[in-house]
Amino acid sequence: MTNGCLTRQGRENPNPGPLFNASLLNEPDLVKRANAATIIHTNSQEFEMELEILCSVRHNSIVNLLGYYAEMEEQILVYELMPHGTLYDHLHCDLSCLRWNLRLKIVMQAAKGLEYLHKEVSPPIVHRDVKSSNILLDADWGARIADFRLLTPNEKDLNGDVTTDVYNFRIVLLEILSGRKAYDRDCTPSSIIIC
Repeated sequence: MTNGCLTRQGRENPNPGPLFNASLLNEPDLVKRANAATIIHTNSQEFEMELEILCSVRHNSIVNLLGYYAEMEEQILVYELMPHGTLYDHLHCDLSCLRWNLRLKIVMQAAKGLEYLHKEVSPPIVHRDVKSSNILLDADWGARIADFRLLTPNEKDLNGDVTTDVYNFRIVLLEILSGRKAYDRDCTPSSIIIC
């Protein structure tokens, strides 16, 4: 990490592990996720095997891994910076109002990202935590899937988890259409969006 600058990101992150903004060797700003052990197993061999898969995942609708650091029990993953934050921030935290054509674009790109993980990656990758805070928005307001987990291929588990991903994506779709949280405690009476 020579010739770099690392600062803690200001906004709270609903996902595990703190986020940092980083500038490395005159490259554009990057997001650096520390405590990667919460995402990737601490076993060194498993970490390296999963990194090999993550490094091969490249798609316009996925937040791509740019690099990593793994020494002295410290594991850090370096991802592309998504300057417009999460979909959740725009739907529920009043960052900006998303126009309908932009919402449709986000839905289509997020769906393509999930399809890529499920059908085009070998072995298939199941997200296991599809939600609006795991859909990030790039500089062009393109949707990118983030924080997916790797799954050892087992047909029974794979089919069940793909179904869960699809169900959770339907919840995100309803959030986008209604502008309401999946579970809204502030609503009277509190209600749940059900597919």
